[in-house]
Amino acid sequence: RLARNSIDGGKIIYLLDTGKLQDLKFPTFWFENTPQGKFMLSIAFGQSKYYIDNLSENVKRGQRQKLRNGILPSKAPWGYANNEELGTIEIDPYESKVLKKAFELFADGGKTFTDICLFLHKNNLTDKNGKPLKVDRVKGILSNKFYIGIIYYSGEYYDGKHKLFISKELFDRVQKQFKFIERGRPNNKHKL
Repeated sequence: RLARNSIDGGKIIYLLDTGKLQDLKFPTFWFENTPQGKFMLSIAFGQSKYYIDNLSENVKRGQRQKLRNGILPSKAPWGYANNEELGTIEIDPYESKVLKKAFELFADGGKTFTDICLFLHKNNLTDKNGKPLKVDRVKGILSNKFYIGIIYYSGEYYDGKHKLFISKELFDRVQKQFKFIERGRPNNKHKL
């Protein structure tokens, strides 16, 4: 744990070369400021780098496999909960009902993004400080294709195997409402 990356390891060896560090001594081993000691230190840094790189690759491999199996390899979005025992994502009974109602309210065209923020806050879906969600966060929720079974992860789309509580028809109505609101915004750019 002495060096988290190869740059740090190189700096430590450089400090030994310049005499700013005399020796490195630890309870279980030590490295003297000699050619052999620095060589052994660089080998230890190389082993550490290999271990970290290998661990990172194994984690990425596991994430890719989960995605191919239709499982999101990260925290579940609102309305869902991670089941750590089974390694699955399941519908949260309370949050899913509140979110479905939010989708319906927005799809009907009578509510703004701010209205949806307040509706979610009133129903205890808040940020981690207990405050209403920001408009951008609500936009992200209302446009998240995870709710219709499509996982977007690291720039790619995957078919999800999770259960759905938002129908494709309701999701499409919400997206139409998005376009309607965007089209209705005035263009503030000045024409010359």
